[in-house]
Parts: sequence; structure tokens; C-alpha cells
Amino acid sequence: MSNFVYILMGVSGSGKTTIAKELLKKHDIPYIDGDYLHPKSNILKMSSGQPLDDKDREPWLGLINNAVFCYAEKQTHPQ
Repeated sequence: MSNFVYILMGVSGSGKTTIAKELLKKHDIPYIDGDYLHPKSNILKMSSGQPLDDKDREPWLGLINNAVFCYAEKQTHPQ
């Protein structure tokens, strides 16, 4: 298991998922796609062509933070 957390960020179509899949092939690491952590309200807003603002992103970033923290905690305190 890797002792690193890789966070890939970039605009749509920049290759984040492609790079993540290559990392998965080479290392025993979990993969979480941040797109799946968006609240429904964000998905609806983006689907209608409206950009998200910082207030929209706040709960989404909190969920990403929790996912990374939970993974790190499991590595520090395995059950």
C-alpha cells in the first residue's frame, strides 16, 4: 500500500482520469473520483450550464477532505 495520497486536479479533459488509471495499475491505491462527491444541487447547476462558485464548492471540498482524511486515518490506525 502506498504511503502517499495523490490528488489530481485540472480542467475537464486534461487527462486526470487517464493518469489516475495508470497510477492504479502501478500501485495498490484506492481511487475516488471527486465528480461523484458533488451534491445534487451542484450537479443540477452544472447540468444547466451554470458555473459553480466558491459557496457551491464548499460542501464538495469538505467531502473530498473527509475522504482523504478517512483514508489517511485507516493507514495510521489499521483495524
